[in-house]
Amino acid sequence: MDVCSDIKCFIEELEVYAKQKLNYPAEVGELLQIVINAGIIKEFEYLIFQAKFLVRTQDIITRIGPGTEGFEKLSAEFQSGLMKSNSLINLIIERAPSAVDRKLTSLFNTAEKENLYRLMKLFNDLSWINNWQIDGKLLPYEGKSALKTSCQSRLEEKEYEPLVRIQKSLFLIIILFIIFLFIDPPVTLIGWILLLGIAVFLVYIVVQIYILKRTKKHNKEE
Repeated sequence: MDVCSDIKCFIEELEVYAKQKLNYPAEVGELLQIVINAGIIKEFEYLIFQAKFLVRTQDIITRIGPGTEGFEKLSAEFQSGLMKSNSLINLIIERAPSAVDRKLTSLFNTAEKENLYRLMKLFNDLSWINNWQIDGKLLPYEGKSALKTSCQSRLEEKEYEPLVRIQKSLFLIIILFIIFLFIDPPVTLIGWILLLGIAVFLVYIVVQIYILKRTKKHNKEE
């Protein structure tokens, strides 16, 4: 399934916001794309609300343990919330393309014992979307400008990273080359010409990388 760039950017920003990697980043992106395509925004927002409730409730239930005051009530509320969330997940999955439907169903809607574990991992991801929204940040279907600007700058940084690494490596080679000249200079004219040719070539590469970076930056500004 093709997930639009806005959603991919959102997933990246969400991981920065949460200060952790999502358990199912690709699947969360696909769910968001389905929701936007199908226009079931309210159902999705109720799902992320329920997801946060379930994650918190499970933490409390695990902490207090059975036999303590409030455990039975919390367990009943957890089961009720889980049923509602399962229904919402199925509602979204049913609107997915067949290949994505099969994939998401095999992950989050099976009779396997691990199904609840995977679901709770997904709900943890979705709870971060709820936190994001509570903090007044825009979701992909609410607005694009701030999200796209932030993501674009991150993509540009990634684009320049290889060039910067190459440039730094070349600078290091030039420094080592100069040190070598002082320690063990060539004894023949041909040796000096060869070394000078290598030095000029390295400097040329550094200059070309610098020009390439400036050109890309100039083109983006235009």
